Amino acid sequence: MPVVYVLITTWLWSLIPLAVKAAYVSFNPAFIAFARLAGGAVVFAAVEIAAGRGIRLPAKTAPVTLPGPKWIALRGWIIVAAVGICGDLFLYTLGLRYTTASAATLIVSTDGIMLTLLGVLVIGEPMSRFKAAAGLTALVGLFLVSWNGQNLTVLLQSRYLVGNILVICAACCWATYALGQRVLARVPGGTLMPVFIIATLIAVVPTISQPAVHAPVSLSAAAALLYLAFGGTGLAYILFVKGIAKLEAATVGLLCSLLPLFTMAEARLILHETITAYLVAGAILMIAGVSLMMAHQRVYGEAGDPSAA
Repeated sequence: MPVVYVLITTWLWSLIPLAVKAAYVSFNPAFIAFARLAGGAVVFAAVEIAAGRGIRLPAKTAPVTLPGPKWIALRGWIIVAAVGICGDLFLYTLGLRYTTASAATLIVSTDGIMLTLLGVLVIGEPMSRFKAAAGLTALVGLFLVSWNGQNLTVLLQSRYLVGNILVICAACCWATYALGQRVLARVPGGTLMPVFIIATLIAVVPTISQPAVHAPVSLSAAAALLYLAFGGTGLAYILFVKGIAKLEAATVGLLCSLLPLFTMAEARLILHETITAYLVAGAILMIAGVSLMMAHQRVYGEAGDPSAA
């Protein structure tokens, strides 16, 4: 069953860029991101209540020793994770307005590389030559995906470049979230709920700065928004946590590497996006690099990594 959980999660995530583009028909990016955060918070709060833990913030101090800077306490890591996931969903949603679903999914796959670098710099995780080579391979693939064979002068003026840069920034934010969630994985009890509640509160400010809708709400846009909130975020994260609790990182990494392939196929069939040779070559390099890096690390931290892309 753990393998099935991760595969279902990967498929649910593969539909996110397509759902975002469908939701764009009626909703503004800030509201779409807010809906995802709020939907996730509702689902995680329901899980906590069902488990008898209730809705409350964890204590100020952790019952176990946490890695990283000593001045970042338990609640500090919750805020780090909340800011990271909030920035990730906002920038990713906005970036998809300017780039393709296929390119965005491939680019955001580099978040595992960025997480590894943050782990080395912030919490002192080891970095081997194997990991460095795998990361370099993935970054070469990232360049091919972002370039996609365009004339460099045209690329610098292209709306796709803006979208790709926003998605790269989103990947950096996700890596920050995942680092915080990775540290929090050592703490007994669930931490997804407080992280997403705080992220939702942070997201209120940019959300109310513009109207939620820019066109009459269509049925397809409303359905896409509901999917993003409760399927692609709430349900997907729950299933992912259940799956990674009993799987090695190598297995999880290989299963999640199917995500870009799913999205590229779906984007081709549904959105009729063009799949170029540069995109395919970049996909192969990025998937290989990320998979090799994950395979080199047998387990996520010490207690599982309840984070996701």
